[in-house]
Amino acid sequence: ASGWGGQYMADVSTGLKIARLQPDIFEIDFMRMSDVSPKRLAKNDLTFNFWGDMSIAIQENKHPLAKTIMGVQKDCHNLRHYPEWNYYEWVLHKSRYMKQCIKAGIPMIPTIFIDKGFKGKAVLKQIQAKGWGKFLCKPAYLSFFGQGVIHGKTQDFVDNFEPFLQYEKDNKHQKEFLVQPYMLKPNGDVFDEIRNFFVDGEWKYSVFTDGTDYDGFYEQPPGALKEACKALAIRAYSEVKKVSNWEGKPIDTLLSRIDIGVVPDKSLKLGYKIFVNEIEPQMTTWLGRYCPYEIADLMGNACISQARKILKLTLEKGRKLPDKEKVRKLLEILDERLGPVTK
Repeated sequence: ASGWGGQYMADVSTGLKIARLQPDIFEIDFMRMSDVSPKRLAKNDLTFNFWGDMSIAIQENKHPLAKTIMGVQKDCHNLRHYPEWNYYEWVLHKSRYMKQCIKAGIPMIPTIFIDKGFKGKAVLKQIQAKGWGKFLCKPAYLSFFGQGVIHGKTQDFVDNFEPFLQYEKDNKHQKEFLVQPYMLKPNGDVFDEIRNFFVDGEWKYSVFTDGTDYDGFYEQPPGALKEACKALAIRAYSEVKKVSNWEGKPIDTLLSRIDIGVVPDKSLKLGYKIFVNEIEPQMTTWLGRYCPYEIADLMGNACISQARKILKLTLEKGRKLPDKEKVRKLLEILDERLGPVTK
């Protein structure tokens, strides 16, 4: 976005867009991650977190700040912090959403779930029992950007068990892990993804991401593969909706990204094997450069919609707000201007 003295990132542009769409309704309080505190959030009617959550603070080794942010996130209803804690935790615990999706019959990568800490000998035995020639193991909670991964040929770990022992020692603080076979394309490269974006409860766009080329991004073109991945993502989003709520009432997520793994397979009618690889909350890259919409327009309107839904439920619950009656009146004005809002 431009026009305010320079170029801005999508999250900042979204805040600016909200203010421009309804200038007499919204005042925007931009915060850095280091600004987050219960006192700061209590002054606001609602806070959308686009990036600076506890997992980012932990990644940056800012543990006191992570503790503060976790406290804010857990007290989401009183402090009106979105996303809601239980939904957020469901996404961060990859094994939770994976098991739920598998139970619903949604295809995913074959996975060994480890829920009580990494025990090298037991894990290697399970890998061998699966017959996996190559595997990847990673923490299932608070892990991203390839952190905490160990992988390689199974036989190499049989021949030399020491790396597994060291991994066990290095990860004693972790309880949950995922172990999966290599999912490779016929050329030997890691599988690609088609990332599907749901905004305010609706599928909006999808972006192809190459498994190895970090410049390999583009809007997924129309066709059978796009539609198949969209359909699978919609099935996965139906599971997201089962856990997304505010004050105990169902509510669509502001933004969810559902990544569909893609492996060429000529034996299949589609020509590809597809599966759900990951589910991400709004604290993720929106890949706005490849979005067929102006991302700030899309997200600005979505935030207004979400604010109306969240604050109505907050008022119904009787939560404390800086000025309840003012909020109530402003919501009535938005209802008159924009019509009723659904979940």
